[in-house]
Amino acid sequence: MSDPTSGRVFGLDCLRTIAILSVLFAHGFGLLYPQMPTWFGLLGHGGFYGVELFFVLSGFLIGRILIRSDTRLGKANTVRIFYIRRWFRTLPLFWLFLILNVLLEVELQDHPLSLAEILEHGFFLRTLVAYHPIFFPESWSLAIEEWFYLLFPAMIWLGLQFEKKFVPVFLSVAAVFFLFSTVGRMISARAPGADWAQWQRVIVIYRFDGIMIGVFAAWLSLGWPPLWQARPKLVAMIGILTLVALYCSLWRWRNGHFVFGPDDYFARTFRFTLVSLGFALLLPFASVWRLARENFASLAVRKIALWSYALYLVHLPVFHLLMKYGFRDWRDSLSHALIMFVLLLGGSILLSALLFHFLERPCTSLRERVAPDMAHPFKPQRKVST
Repeated sequence: MSDPTSGRVFGLDCLRTIAILSVLFAHGFGLLYPQMPTWFGLLGHGGFYGVELFFVLSGFLIGRILIRSDTRLGKANTVRIFYIRRWFRTLPLFWLFLILNVLLEVELQDHPLSLAEILEHGFFLRTLVAYHPIFFPESWSLAIEEWFYLLFPAMIWLGLQFEKKFVPVFLSVAAVFFLFSTVGRMISARAPGADWAQWQRVIVIYRFDGIMIGVFAAWLSLGWPPLWQARPKLVAMIGILTLVALYCSLWRWRNGHFVFGPDDYFARTFRFTLVSLGFALLLPFASVWRLARENFASLAVRKIALWSYALYLVHLPVFHLLMKYGFRDWRDSLSHALIMFVLLLGGSILLSALLFHFLERPCTSLRERVAPDMAHPFKPQRKVST
């Protein structure tokens, strides 16, 4: 169901809900692993897929906004408005949780942090070229998106100072970002100590390509609507099969148990690209998916999608508090593990709803007065000129 008053598209909200629940369940299932059969461990990489889906969605939605701005992006004021709108959306909640994570690091780990460490996280520098999380580990994915928001429009603006045609500049900049990260991973993957999960996956300069695949999808959806809408269900099925096959590559069956798959060259390089492509193939169907009527399930999907940013930030602090102050015997008691799991899910969803209502919504309302909407990504508009 597409809500004409909000401009939100149900199919995209569904993908966003799948993404955040994949992350939430992947972390929360850690409470249940000791009590579950071996196959239950297969759910452990859901967080990896959830974050990769977020990257593609960000590229698709932000790409559509930038494409609709067209040559106006050659004006500094247009880029300034874009920055203000993004920062009003992302930074207030991020900085709130930065402060909270500093307090939790002192309370739970007895580890006071230096001002330099806090500022590095606050300005997304901690994982820019190397992985040094120390605390607030989930911020690595936010850093990738914030650097994309900062650099990509700036490079388009710079290109438009020399070339007045928007499409060549847009596609050239997107291609440079895509190749920079892809080639960077290919080079770094052969370095001693390279690790797909703790190196290539989490360092900012190696991850722009996943977002760029979403950006290319945005350009295709606006520039070639007949092609984009040709066979959305078939394309989505190909995407699902691709994602299932790649998920299987994350595991091996050895001595009667599932174990993590090899940390090989493919894992550090092209698997990221193919996973992003698989998610991008879901977008044509998701972007036109409409329901006949609202029901409880669709309402839940839309609400969780709306609260997804807060959910991403709040669930790990809730998890750590439960580990500190919850049942000590959760590894040996299935009932206690289930209670903690339910508290994690319910508490995270409740807190994210409150954060959305009392912080995110006021901030987004304020930004409409400070920086009016540039171009909604799903307003009707003519075909993008090529």
